[in-house]
This record gives sequence, C-alpha cells and structure tokens, in this order.
Amino acid sequence: MTAATKSDTEGAVRLYLLYLEDPAKLRDETEIQRRTQAVLDARDPIDKLKALADLERVANVDETPLREGFVANARAWAEAQGIPLSAFRELRVPDEVLREAGFDVPARGRGRAAPAPRQRAKPVPVEEIKSHILSLRRPFILTDIMGSVGGSQATVRKAVDELIDAGQVSKLGPVPDYQGRGRVPLQYKTT
Repeated sequence: MTAATKSDTEGAVRLYLLYLEDPAKLRDETEIQRRTQAVLDARDPIDKLKALADLERVANVDETPLREGFVANARAWAEAQGIPLSAFRELRVPDEVLREAGFDVPARGRGRAAPAPRQRAKPVPVEEIKSHILSLRRPFILTDIMGSVGGSQATVRKAVDELIDAGQVSKLGPVPDYQGRGRVPLQYKTT
C-alpha cells in the first residue's frame, strides 16, 4: 500500500466517522456563505432558483458517497492498522454498514438490534409536582410537566388527577390542531 493510497483509504474512513459524529463538521461554511450571498444577489427568478438549489447542495451533507467510501476501504484499513470491530461499534458505526464493509458482525439475537436503554424519569415527589402545576398560568400537557419538573408519567398523572379531584385543575380536552405522532394529548389548566 503506497503512502497516497493509505492516506486516501484512511481519509475515506475518517470522513464517514466524522459524518456519524456530527454531519455539520463536514459542511464548508465559507462556501455556504458564498452561495447564500448568491441567492441574495440574484435578481432574476430563475437565477435565484438555481442559486437556491446550489445552496441546498452545499448545505446538506450527503451520506451516500461517504458511506460508500467507508464500505470500500474500512476493512482493509482496519486490518492494516490493527483496529478491532469493537472500536467501530464503540463509535456507533451501524452493524449493517460494517457487514457491508466485509466485517464479520455477529447478529444480536434473532437479527434484531438490542433496544436502546431507557432513561428513567427523575424521581419527584407528588407534592412537588402539584406545587409546580399550581404555579402555571397557561394550559399544559403531562409531558410539559415531566420535561420541566421530572417525574414519571404515572406520577405526573396521579398529581394531576388529585388536583382535578380537589377542583384546582380542570381538563380542557385534546390539544387543538395537534400535528404530532400518536394519540392527541389532553390539555389541563389550573382553575
């Protein structure tokens, strides 16, 4: 392997690893600024349209060529450098990419990836949750409370139900014009 080939091979591996770490690290901010200025300077609508397309191309980092470069070079480079499979997995290179690159990646039970560990909600006493809810002057949903004070969904729901029973909170109904995924959350408001 010549010095130039080694450098190109290592560079292909490096670029994909940088992409996985943070795609923004591969953006050419100077070029993006130049293309942004071209959009601002364009007077003709077709010129502006073309400038916007150019800006979009330089602003978005395309994974495909980076992945292809990694797949073509990673295994040979890793063998030459003595880099184990576990190191790539530690850097969160997807198993399917490692397999595509020729690494012998063991399957994780029935071909499914292991689920990500769930983060536990910060334990918060019901009274602290109630106190926070009573300080609110705007409508809220359960996840608003979980995000600001903490507590599990069950604990927050218990606090809200107790405040409803005490007449201190009222249920407003589903969030209007909800655009998110899943079931429409219910809104509540202090009385």
